[in-house]
Amino acid sequence: MKVINKYVLIPSLMVLSLISCKENNKLNEDKVEEFIVTHFAEKIGGEDAIDKLKEDVGDSILMYSLSNGWIGRPEWVSDHSKIKAEWFYEDSIIAEVKNIEVFGDVASVYGNVSSYVSGIRTYRGGFHSIVGKQMGKLVFKRHSWMNWDMNFSANSFVWPSTEVEGALSMYNSMRNAMANLRNNDALAYSDSLVALDSTLAVAHVGKMHYLFLNGERDKLLSLIEEIKPKLERASIAEKYYLETYAPVSNNAERLEKYEKALLYAANDPLLRGWYAYFLEDLDARIENAKIGLKRFPESSLLNNMMGYFMKEKGDMEAAKNHLQVYITAHPEEPNAYDSMGDILLASGDTLQAKEMYLKAYEMSRNLTTGPEDFFSTSKKKADAL
Repeated sequence: MKVINKYVLIPSLMVLSLISCKENNKLNEDKVEEFIVTHFAEKIGGEDAIDKLKEDVGDSILMYSLSNGWIGRPEWVSDHSKIKAEWFYEDSIIAEVKNIEVFGDVASVYGNVSSYVSGIRTYRGGFHSIVGKQMGKLVFKRHSWMNWDMNFSANSFVWPSTEVEGALSMYNSMRNAMANLRNNDALAYSDSLVALDSTLAVAHVGKMHYLFLNGERDKLLSLIEEIKPKLERASIAEKYYLETYAPVSNNAERLEKYEKALLYAANDPLLRGWYAYFLEDLDARIENAKIGLKRFPESSLLNNMMGYFMKEKGDMEAAKNHLQVYITAHPEEPNAYDSMGDILLASGDTLQAKEMYLKAYEMSRNLTTGPEDFFSTSKKKADAL
């Protein structure tokens, strides 16, 4: 019995010792947070920051940019001579830890960072880090980040200057109708949005779109005069966006209006799509549509435009592919089927083209605001076949 107790006792002590060791190695959340906040705060002042950076980064660190997908271990991790003092030009850097979870001897940390020069924020982003110990000192073992400024610039659209509840959602619905040539719907949404926020200039854009496509020049000019007082509270992007619907004397003048608007809303899919449409050079049209599709690969308007551009280019397979994206991503839009009908007809597939035209027409009879006049042409094209 004594022998048995001896061998039972020793493993028990070993287990207790291991548990105690693990408890001693367990990271302290407060210490981890202090490490993170201090790390960023000290990365200023040029030369003074170099040694502090070297101390805080683990030898085996991996870094990952969520903004562009780069992953790797920078050369400066192993060759400190490559660390440059000019990297640390900010006056101050503030890190805010949002969440810490400790998993034994490592901690997972999520947070935000803002950098400043002369009181002006020059960087803002989010990060996730794995922090552990190296030679008894806390270091970064893994670090990923996203530059929010890059992300926000990729979202440079014509946003409505309104804080009225429900206005943004209605604005998006209006523009979605415009993108898919549901012109009656766009007009109805526009009227409802004006009623919801009577001070919002871009609330009228759905009606402007309707009048523009229907060639009602006098009514469009009258509407432009009506909304002028509302432009005082509109953003520059909104003002130039509305200008694109103003009557012009030639196409060059219209393109100039779109180019001004795109300076302030470079990724707006409606601006990008219609600008590409009005360009005269086919290759320029295609390249501009591609710019928009990089940001919105499933865009109804941009894939629709691209389908026709590729048809004009003679690449019918590419044209069909873009229209297939349109149909797949937006199966409830009549225009997707009408456009596919045009591509199929140009490819010599008369039977399927007729089916597409009829489907577009039938769907357009059951829209929110009732039958859409625009798709009466779909029926005419089907009857002609």
